[in-house]
Amino acid sequence: MQTKQNKKYLLLAILVCIFCFTNAQQDKNPPATNPQPENPEYKKPKKKFDASSAVLIAFDYDAQFPFGHVAQRFGFDNLFCAELLYKTKKNWLVGGNGGFIYGSDSKQNYVFSKIATSTGMFITQYNDLTSIKPEEHGFNVQFTFGKIIPLVEKFPDAGLLFMGGFGAISDRIAVSVKAAELPQLSPEYRKGYDRMCAGPVGSVFLGGTYMGRRKYLNCYGGFQADLSYTINERPYDFYTMGKLNDKGTDLFLGIKIGWIIPVFLQTSEKEFFYY
Repeated sequence: MQTKQNKKYLLLAILVCIFCFTNAQQDKNPPATNPQPENPEYKKPKKKFDASSAVLIAFDYDAQFPFGHVAQRFGFDNLFCAELLYKTKKNWLVGGNGGFIYGSDSKQNYVFSKIATSTGMFITQYNDLTSIKPEEHGFNVQFTFGKIIPLVEKFPDAGLLFMGGFGAISDRIAVSVKAAELPQLSPEYRKGYDRMCAGPVGSVFLGGTYMGRRKYLNCYGGFQADLSYTINERPYDFYTMGKLNDKGTDLFLGIKIGWIIPVFLQTSEKEFFYY
């Protein structure tokens, strides 16, 4: 019995020795597939992307502060916009955008005073009293162009962003009521109260953008100014009982942020080394 146990221990010892000898030989002769460079500061190569053409789909939000003529009609508002751009290899941008203007601060609610009670309420066709909340609704559509100036070699499609544009803008006083409840504010009659203004607009944007390859975090942000000249488009105003000759220069100064979905049309990459 003792002899059998000794044989087992001996066999185990021989296997351990063989294992250790094999590892020692491997340490003395490392595989040729992983040679160590002579330069101790050598680092593994990294991939670098060159700027390439791309189609950019963007969704952005612009917090707008009004000045000039429009500030007499509305307060702070919001611009929700969608944009489609083509980016060249030289980082030039060309495309267009369209957005919806929404604001809850209307300063001309007095236009409804002639169809309201002395307390500012409205009588429905069921002889009930109700109230309305005038808002600002509008649109801003532009043809845009610009340039990306890269700041870091690793990200050739990101950096400072300059954009310009021109197009058309419109805004009006809007109310959300059912015509069946307030027939005096049916869609056709509202045109006599909404004081819709429209005209040409130009914009300038200054900010920065980030676009990384194979990444979902592609965004931009900065400051935008929109300058327009608008004229009242309605032939008749119910409050003044005549044509309203309302026109002037509108200015919006805003803080704009957006999310980009880039579709790179071609991608070139190469290896570079740091020493």
